[in-house]
Amino acid sequence: MKLRYEHGALADLDEIFAYIAADNREAAGRLVARIEHEAARIAASPHIGGATRKSGFRRFPVGNYLIVYEVGEAEVIIHYIRHGAVGVRGTGSNPTAAMIPELSRS
Repeated sequence: MKLRYEHGALADLDEIFAYIAADNREAAGRLVARIEHEAARIAASPHIGGATRKSGFRRFPVGNYLIVYEVGEAEVIIHYIRHGAVGVRGTGSNPTAAMIPELSRS
């Protein structure tokens, strides 16, 4: 399947790189390359990630990060790439909802 990154996911990759590169630019590059490699694997086998409560959305862990994506008819859309420790306002103490903003909505 075709792979497409939403603008927010691309911004997430930039933020991940910048944060880690402040200490180790090479490690930042390796992590972003690993995330991109796993995203390509997802495109090849879209159902390898775990299902979420939101229909069509799945998640796939890469180290301490979670790729949140949607399986379309002809493409996989990467929506978010989040660190497991990152919270989102309004999610309370639910760590899964903190990593996947769609799950925090009622």
